[in-house]
Order: sequence, then structure tokens, then C-alpha cells
Amino acid sequence: SSGINAEYGGLRTSGVWHRYSEFDLLYQYLLHTYPSHIIPPLPEKKLSTSLWTKMTVDKFDGEYLEHRKIGLEKFLHRIASHPTLHDDNIFKAFLMKGEDWKEVADSTEFRAKNEGFLKGVAASYQLKHCDPRFSELRTYADELESRINAVLKVTQNVAAKQRLAYNSYKDLAKTFSDWSAIEKSLCIPLQKIGHHLDNLEGAGNVLLLEEDVKFCENMREFANYAYSLKDFIRKYELLQYKIEVLESTIEAKKAGLFLLGKPEAGEDVVTVEGGKNNLSKMFKPTPQQKEARRSKLHQELSEAEEALGPAQSDLEQFVTEADLEIKRWKKDKFASLKDTLRMYAKLQLQHSQQGAQCWEAVRAAVAVKPSTI
Repeated sequence: SSGINAEYGGLRTSGVWHRYSEFDLLYQYLLHTYPSHIIPPLPEKKLSTSLWTKMTVDKFDGEYLEHRKIGLEKFLHRIASHPTLHDDNIFKAFLMKGEDWKEVADSTEFRAKNEGFLKGVAASYQLKHCDPRFSELRTYADELESRINAVLKVTQNVAAKQRLAYNSYKDLAKTFSDWSAIEKSLCIPLQKIGHHLDNLEGAGNVLLLEEDVKFCENMREFANYAYSLKDFIRKYELLQYKIEVLESTIEAKKAGLFLLGKPEAGEDVVTVEGGKNNLSKMFKPTPQQKEARRSKLHQELSEAEEALGPAQSDLEQFVTEADLEIKRWKKDKFASLKDTLRMYAKLQLQHSQQGAQCWEAVRAAVAVKPSTI
């Protein structure tokens, strides 16, 4: 469970607790209810940042829960800052912990939307025509995930080496402190050196944890946005695929009616079993059979033509809304990534500043003239 105590879009929450499964329900609701919007990615249930994976984590540990809460609050902030999603009544009920918010969400039957068509769609399908804007966005989503994961891998390697250096400073602090035991004139300076190096180790690891929470989590969120983009693109592809299926159906039914109008149309081969030999013969359907087939084709053609218009309207509306959504997301992404990279630069400067301050203090400690030898 995660406690939420913040303000979202003018709604003030106070000590609201939700289980992770409730966040997932909210995410699924938004995903199905707003197909032409890029839904912010839900943070993973298990922490996967570099420092936490190196620890044995108790899921009830205070720091662990606080770390996960940061990601979930960011998820809510993303929704609250969205020009459309923030005004959703289910989202507002979630924030205020309305007792029946889950029942209200389920009553919308959001899971059933497009379910009938999706059951008939193969896991792998090929579009005949695809809007180049969505093709380019899919390529970008793939590259975004790859590039950010590459950045994360390298920055985490850098952090691991920094962590090793800070831990070595702790060992170095102990050696100076041990040395002070045999030096009368340098006893205090050596102890101070050990003290400053101990402080450097502690402050450095705090910075690394802050980097893990702020920078790595932000970057991982954008890597996860690649999945949100792919979900978004798949919704377009399914709408386009539905139209192509209907168009193919109309073409096939018209061809069937054309063939049925030919004099030789409708001839079938039937097999009659007779002992060891199978006898085959050609026969022509009766006028009643031909009429029944023609009537069925006309009905199926009519149904497909009736469904094509709304499907084309749905796609047109989706593309119009999606175009605005893509522009909005790119603008937000640009601002967020700039802030994240600026934060990373600031953290690296703090590493350098703390190191410089430590060694300045060490130099000052040994610069004191000893009173005795």
C-alpha cells in the first residue's frame, strides 16, 4: 500500500492509502477509456533501480515504501497535469478515496470496449496502409527505449565506481584514525582527516541514493513511456486494421455476387461414398439455393458497408485527437527531460564540491603547526 498526501489539480488529499492493485485498476481504466491519449506509465511494482537491486529489500521497509511512493505520486501528478485526464470523475474519486470508486469504474465496463473486435484480431497482423506519423512514432518509441536504457546502464556503472570510491574513503579514514594512535604531534590532525573522510563517504552515498531516486527513476519513466507510446500506436493500428478488414469483406462479398450472376456460377463438387470407391459428380444448385446464397451475401455486404462508415469516423476522430496529444506529449517530454538532465548535472557538481570541501578541510587540518614533536 502507498499513502498519498498531496494536492492534485486543486483537490487536496490527506493520508489517502491505496494498494498497488488499485493504481493498476486506475491505469487500466484510463488506458481503455481514453484511447487517443498517451497514458502516463505506471511504475513497476518492484523497485529496479541500481541501489535497491543491490540490497535485500523488505517490502515493508520505510525507505523502500517511501521510494516507491515517489514513483506513484509522480504517476498521479502526470495524470493531474494532463488537460483531459485530470477532469475524469473516476480519477477524482480515486484521489478522494471514495468508497465506491472501484465499483463506479467497473460499472463503465471499460474492459469490454473493443473486446469483441480484439478477440478476432491475430496477435500479428500487417496493415496495408499506415499513417507515416504513427510509423515514425513507433520507430521513435523503439529508439527512445534503447537510448535511455543505454544511458541508464552507463550512468549506473559510473555510480557503482563512485560508490566503490566512497567506500574506499571509509577504509582510508580508518587507516588515518589508526595511525593517530602512535603520533603525539599529529594525533589530532590525523583524527580530523579520518573524520573528514568519514563524512565524505556518508555524504557521497547520500548523493548516490538521491541520484538513484531522482535521476534514474525519471529516466526509467521515460523508457517506460516507450511502452505507453506503443499502446497508443496499437490503438491506431487496430482502428486502421478494422477498416481494412471491412473493406476486404466488402470487396469479397461483391465478387461473390458477381460470380453468382454468371450462368455457370455456383457449381460445386460433391463426393458420394460408395464402397471402396468415391464417386464425384458436378451439379448445379437449384434456383432456391442460389437465391438463398445471394440473399446471405447481400446481408453480409450491407452489414459491412454499414459498419465501415462509423469505423472511418472513429479513425478520423482518433487521428485528430492523437495529433494534438502527440504535440502535447513532446512538449512535456522536452521540458521534463531538460529538468532531469539539469538535475543530474547538479548532482555531479555536488559530488565534486563535497570532494573539494573534504580535501580543503584535510589540508587545513595538517596545516596547523604542531606544538610538540
